[in-house]
Amino acid sequence: MDKNVNQRKLRVCVATCNRADYSKLAPIMFGIKAEPDHFELSVVVIGSHLIDDYGNTYRMIEQDDFDIQARLHTIVRGEDEAAMVESVGLALVKLPDVLNRLNPDIIIVHGDRFDALALATTAALMNIRILHIEGGEVSGTIDDSIRHSITKLAHYHVCCTRSAEQHLIAMCEDHDRILLAGCPSYDKLLSVKNKDYMSVIRIWLGDDVKPGEYIVALQHPVTTDIKHSIKMFEFTLDALLSFNKRTLILFPNIDAGSKEMVRVMRKKGIEHHPNFRAVKHVPFEQFIQLVAHAGCMIGNSSCGVREAGAFGTPVINLGTRQTGRETGENVLHVRDADTQNKIIHAIQLQFGKRYPCSKIYGDGNAVPRIVKFLKSLNLAEPLQKKFCFPPVKESISQDIDHILETLSALAVDLGGTNLRIAIVSMKGEIIKKYVQPNPKTYEERMELILKMCIEAATEAVSLNCRILGVGISTGGRVNPRKWITSFYKTYPRVELC
Repeated sequence: MDKNVNQRKLRVCVATCNRADYSKLAPIMFGIKAEPDHFELSVVVIGSHLIDDYGNTYRMIEQDDFDIQARLHTIVRGEDEAAMVESVGLALVKLPDVLNRLNPDIIIVHGDRFDALALATTAALMNIRILHIEGGEVSGTIDDSIRHSITKLAHYHVCCTRSAEQHLIAMCEDHDRILLAGCPSYDKLLSVKNKDYMSVIRIWLGDDVKPGEYIVALQHPVTTDIKHSIKMFEFTLDALLSFNKRTLILFPNIDAGSKEMVRVMRKKGIEHHPNFRAVKHVPFEQFIQLVAHAGCMIGNSSCGVREAGAFGTPVINLGTRQTGRETGENVLHVRDADTQNKIIHAIQLQFGKRYPCSKIYGDGNAVPRIVKFLKSLNLAEPLQKKFCFPPVKESISQDIDHILETLSALAVDLGGTNLRIAIVSMKGEIIKKYVQPNPKTYEERMELILKMCIEAATEAVSLNCRILGVGISTGGRVNPRKWITSFYKTYPRVELC
């Protein structure tokens, strides 16, 4: 039966929530689709993919020639904290029917979004194996809590950096179920930089813009401090207006606070300003070319500290949203972006520089590693995951029962005439004594010793005595290697074990 399970195709479900996670999942999906003899791929689309305000980005999945088995509208509009919670609840209501129908062996989820938490929670409760992409990373916001929650639900992990791998191990995840593969998006971005980028720049920024002479801006709300993140966004826009360079600015994601950020953009006339191109979505391959050839990138998107480093593009990271991530030397942090002047100064320092290319997050070979890892999965293994907890010291806290009980030992005297057993306290006080005449045969004597020991140990409980050990007294010689004693004439041989 197990052999048949391993021989059939692995049913893999990939669930994507938004434009950002699809850029990481798409290379894996292409890798799975390229091996139809080993895998059956199903695709589930939820979240902001299906919202017009965010570009209806599910269309790029269709353009990549993937069949979408399920489209679930799971976003409750409102863009505040309550709407995020309600969106998770709506996803939890809708997902079980879809997963029951698709019946996957494993579901692949990415990152740290609230949508991904709903996916992982549903799959875990339905006993579907979970492969989590990008676990173990640290950013510095509520995203960390969501990412680590998904890690605890997931059965397998694909991480991008050595530090992330160590974090997963420190979180007691099984090392045998962790794959250090690198970031899947690097497989694509390292090959697209030198394609026809000039036409891409002209499409999105105009015919008069040259490489290195424009800015890419992408800033999202910080859900743990929405008011401050909106104020910081105002400072960013004022700084960009003052710096007076052509700027491609993307709308924020759907997190709580995004509606207020869009209002700020419109209040300042960004959508109609001649220096700005405000867009809802740019296809990943084109977006990477724009980032690769920008004068700098500014905001708090993970793309700035991850993908941009592969090209040496100068980055200004604002606030605390990404400060925990590993970065190359191309990133300048402005953690307290509380004034327009501070942000302008950062732009002046970074704009037009070039830095060494960094491959912290990948070498372009993540997908082959992930596909090989999927092929190695043994579905006959128990579904229940195991945690590798480090050894811990015994508790030194006290309990009233321990305080009241008497620490004791059993004393056994193998006498020639009588067999004697006693419960003796640590102070040498005899609490209870048992004496029986010695039977004539060896078998009877051994049976009586065991019976008396059991009787004494049982009664020790009622006497509130804790038996810590057993001491045996014998008159014969003892062979310490074989634990055998011989008594003069009474005992031919007794084994002391």
